[in-house]
Amino acid sequence: MSAVTETLDTSISPTELAHNLESLPLAERAEAWLALSQKERSEALPYLHDEIKIALLDNTSADELVQLAENMEASDVADVIDLVSDNVAQEIIDSLSDADKASVEASLDYDEDTVGRWLKRDVIALSANRSVAQVLRYIRTHHLPTYTDQVFIVGHDKKYRGAVALASILQAEEGEQLKELPLIDSTTVLSPEMSLADMTMVFRRKHFISAPVLDEHGTLLGRITADDAISFMQDEADHQFMSMAGLDEEDDLFAPVVSSSKRRAVWLGINLLTAFLASFVIGQFEAVLQEVVALAVLMPVVASMGGIAGSQTLTIVIRGLALDKINDSNIRPLLVKELGVAVLNGILWAVTVGLVAFWWFSNATLGLVIGCAILINLLAAAFSGLLIPVALEKLKLDPALSGSVVLTTLTDVIGFLSFLGMGAWLLV
Repeated sequence: MSAVTETLDTSISPTELAHNLESLPLAERAEAWLALSQKERSEALPYLHDEIKIALLDNTSADELVQLAENMEASDVADVIDLVSDNVAQEIIDSLSDADKASVEASLDYDEDTVGRWLKRDVIALSANRSVAQVLRYIRTHHLPTYTDQVFIVGHDKKYRGAVALASILQAEEGEQLKELPLIDSTTVLSPEMSLADMTMVFRRKHFISAPVLDEHGTLLGRITADDAISFMQDEADHQFMSMAGLDEEDDLFAPVVSSSKRRAVWLGINLLTAFLASFVIGQFEAVLQEVVALAVLMPVVASMGGIAGSQTLTIVIRGLALDKINDSNIRPLLVKELGVAVLNGILWAVTVGLVAFWWFSNATLGLVIGCAILINLLAAAFSGLLIPVALEKLKLDPALSGSVVLTTLTDVIGFLSFLGMGAWLLV
């Protein structure tokens, strides 16, 4: 056995095992994957990024995929089915038991970014007439699903009637019935069509361990648990972080050189076009730059200050949008606040940089020009950093992916125009 398979600790949790697999170079990862048991593969597979998952599944036979699916939850099987060919997908579905097949097909009825695709069907759902003694006996004789913090109450028609906290059941008298115990928050329920983003907002606000999922008729379909919500929150955070550099899909550190180059080339090309736009603006002041060399020396200062200030506002706003804290009613006061910050910081650094420019070049007018340009650019940066992501969000575009490019272009162009324009007016 090679050093790779010897050092891969399979006694750890599936999430840690998936993390260790993702940390291995391609050849070593493939070797380690083959060394795992079927059970270990089926447990780790759901926690791998799609790019890595696809690569491993491509090198897995249909028979092996069928065996993997036997040990996976319906939502995870549905995820695998989305990533393989139609023939293999059908083979996997046909191999499942009737109950598992029904669960997988029910999951496939919903989009990948909705609650219905990922809900768990391992719920404890009992009649309100059950006594505490009967409930405790049921719990002892049945498998208790992870993250079980409540018992769901349903009628004979499977309609949801509420939920009782497990703690309340444990503290109650054995003769009491579920309907006599206090219900926990029964007004907050999830629908299978709810987006994952909205679902995570509910978990953030309510601090749920689990939440019921009901169809439009009030029938209990299953539940979403805190581990699902945390996983989706982490995915969204990773998405936003990678999107800021145009690397939304590059989850694999050891992706092939060619595929990584193709992805990054697109982003570099877009940035090149914006750089040419900024260069075009500078080119309009060529005569001024030749006559006043100090302007060329100080240009990067103006662009840098605007870019950093804009990025600060952009980051705050993108996070606010992700947490659903920004809406039409609070955009105006938020803009006023950001402009106020820009004015204070603009005055502070305009005076500072102006004095430095005066000391450096012994030219008071030059100090005035760069000070005014910095103030103007910081105001533009605050304005752009707020309105650009809000506008992109309304256009159904990803603010994290597009916002930084647009912002950088605007702050560069406005900074150069204000600095060189005032320089041409006052210094030449």
